[in-house]
This record gives sequence, structure tokens and C-alpha cells, in this order.
Amino acid sequence: MAPLLLAACAASSLPGYQNAYRAYSVPETLVQQIKVKFASHGLTQASVGRDNTGRIQLIGTYQDEDQVDTAFLIVQSVVGIKSTSPFYPEHVLKKRWEAEAGKALTAFKRAQAEKAAMPVKLALVVGINRFADHHHLKDIQGEDDAVVVKDYLQRAGYRVTALLGEQATKANVEAAIAKLDSQIRPNDDVFIYVSSHGNMPVPAPGDKRKMSILTYDSGDAWTAQSEDATEVMLHYQQHSVPDTLIQKLAQKPSRTMRVLIDTCYSGDMLDDIQDDNVAYVRRVNGNRSEVEGISLASWSGPTYTSKAIQFSDDGAPSARGTQQSRTVIDRSRAGYNIITATSPNERSLGPPGGKFENPVAHDQLLKGSYFTQALFAYLEQNRGQLAPAFRDAKRFTSDIAPKISQGKETQNPREWSTIPEARNDLLQ
Repeated sequence: MAPLLLAACAASSLPGYQNAYRAYSVPETLVQQIKVKFASHGLTQASVGRDNTGRIQLIGTYQDEDQVDTAFLIVQSVVGIKSTSPFYPEHVLKKRWEAEAGKALTAFKRAQAEKAAMPVKLALVVGINRFADHHHLKDIQGEDDAVVVKDYLQRAGYRVTALLGEQATKANVEAAIAKLDSQIRPNDDVFIYVSSHGNMPVPAPGDKRKMSILTYDSGDAWTAQSEDATEVMLHYQQHSVPDTLIQKLAQKPSRTMRVLIDTCYSGDMLDDIQDDNVAYVRRVNGNRSEVEGISLASWSGPTYTSKAIQFSDDGAPSARGTQQSRTVIDRSRAGYNIITATSPNERSLGPPGGKFENPVAHDQLLKGSYFTQALFAYLEQNRGQLAPAFRDAKRFTSDIAPKISQGKETQNPREWSTIPEARNDLLQ
């Protein structure tokens, strides 16, 4: 028996052991609260149980994957992400892949017919400074960044569709995505840029997470007045643009496909909701608020700015979290390039007041986020060469983030590319 006991002790001391096997004691009152929310949102056949570690797990039957997304968001908002089992429910009646298979075949046939077409440069640029619900969705400078991107791409010969400010509604953004999807041909160059708030991520099949992009009208007068965090987040989700639309657009066959997203992975979602679910979430997180979440552009904090949805102005939230990037890059494609302003669990930062010294021309000021503004300043200096411009902007951003946050933040932009450096020229 002694060797067995020693083995058990040794195993329990291994890194990650306690996290993997800890028991979650979710109060039954919170389980009932989840079920009430399910019923109020039409999830009549959905239910919850507990997995082998006590986390709340989705069970029952769901009409489609949208209902699963809603159920996950309800559970996460009540008990927190750590106490929500990531296992996807088995009984989902309508699968998206079945509908997509027919679309894929049609798209393939169309692509073959268009191979010989003359190439064009196409771009979609989205940016918002102020939202209809500017109580929870703080004013940002996504529109300022988007204007810089738009102007540069137009000078580089791109046909740019720009949705800025109040133009960037859910209907307009989805219509622009659908239009661009219908226009892209195998010989075209495509550039996609989005700067906006992002909704709380929810699990997806295959141990992934997905989020949605808030548009100008994702919130309204009702959300601005509501302090029910669950209902507000559900409203955002139901009136936002799924990020899968942009991911599918980015996977269209083209000569080059470049995607630039200024993204951070933080957001104190529940600080302003003082009820029993907050107390439970804080206990699970070591008396800290939940900081899981993806955002594409918001500004908060007195000494520097960051991009994150918040429910209260109580200082800059922690950058800690466990969210991992779920972007899947097909490296078999010869012309794919995606750039994000951060690494996972980091926030994308900007200066107080929105202005900072141009790292290329020190007598000039730039207005917007550190990374996007620096990247396009370095693009000018490098005459359209994206690879060296990215390296310079990454170094600048990585150096300035800990300085302006007094060592509390890091920001390390990332790039995935299958485009050879010599060909990665926006001016070609």
C-alpha cells in the first residue's frame, strides 16, 4: 500500500493537478436561477446537470447552435466561466455544417469559373467611436483607427467599403460582409479591419471559443438603463455580428487575404451586479472578478486606455485569464495573413486622451490605439512592406505597454502568415 499512497501524493503535487480535479460546489440556488433564465428565453427543452468535477454542464435538447450559445452565456453569466463545463451538448437538432456543405460546393464551382478573372483589391473597414448604449459600451477611438486604415488602403489601390460610427449597424455590417463574400475571386487581394467591442466568448464544438462583434446598435436605450448583466449580455449577443462571419469571409479563396483585428481578452463583466451569483464567482476566482472576455475596441482607465467592455468604472481590470486564441490558420494557403494587436489574455492599450508621439516622426502626434496607429506609421516608413512594419510596431507596442501601465500590463501583437515576406507588400 505504501507505494500506492506515495504515488497518489506525488500526483496531487504535480502542476495543474488540483485545477484539473478540483470539485466545484455550485449552490443549488444558482442552478435554479439558470433554469429560470432558460425558460424566460425559450429554451424549453434545455437543462443543466453537473460534470464529474461539479461544473454546470448543458444537457437536454437544443433546436440549433444559436440556442446552445444562449444557454452557455446564461450559465457563464450566473456561475462564471470556470464553473461552466465546456462539454458541448449532444442533442442539437440543426447543424450548421449541413447547410454549409451545399454552399461550399456552389462556391467551389463559382471559384473555378472565375480563376481567369482580372485581379482587384477589395477591403472592408469597420470602426466605431461611440455606441448607442454608451453607458456600458464606453466611448472608444475605433473609428479614428479605422479612418487611418481606410485612407492608407485607398492610396494602396483598394476598393474600400468603410462603415464608420453610426453607419456600422448590425444590418449594415452583415450586408457588407455578404457583399464582399460575393465579390471575392481567387486572384483578388483582400483586407479586413474591424475595431469594435466584442461580446463575452462562449464554448464552441472542438474545445474552442467564439465571440461576437458589437455594432453601433447592438445596445439600445433599454440596455443603457439595465443593470441585469445577464440580460444585457444576452441582448448584445442577439444583436451582434458573429465572428464566424468574418472568419468564413477570411477563408475565401483569394490571392492574398489579410485580416487585422485590434483585440484584447479582458472585461470585468459582473462588477456592477451585486447579488449572490457575484459572490460565488468571486469565491471561485480567489476573490477576484471574472476577467474572461474578448473585446475589439473600448477605452477605460484614468492613466492609460484599454479595449474591454465594462459594467462599472472602478479602475483598470486585471489582464489575467485563461482564454486562448481559437483562430485556426490553414497554412496550406499561399496567401493568408492575420494580425492581432495582442496575445491571448492581454488587453490592447491606448494613450490617455487618445494621442501619442509618432514613433517614426517625433514632431507629430498620432490619435488612436498604440498598435494600429504605429503599424500604419511604420508601413509608411517601410513603403508598404508589411513584415518589417509589423516587427517595428510589435516592438514599439511591447515596449510601451508596461511603461504606461507601470508594469501592470503587457501587450505583444502576433502575426500568422503564409505570404512570403518579399511578397507581403500592400502597394503591389
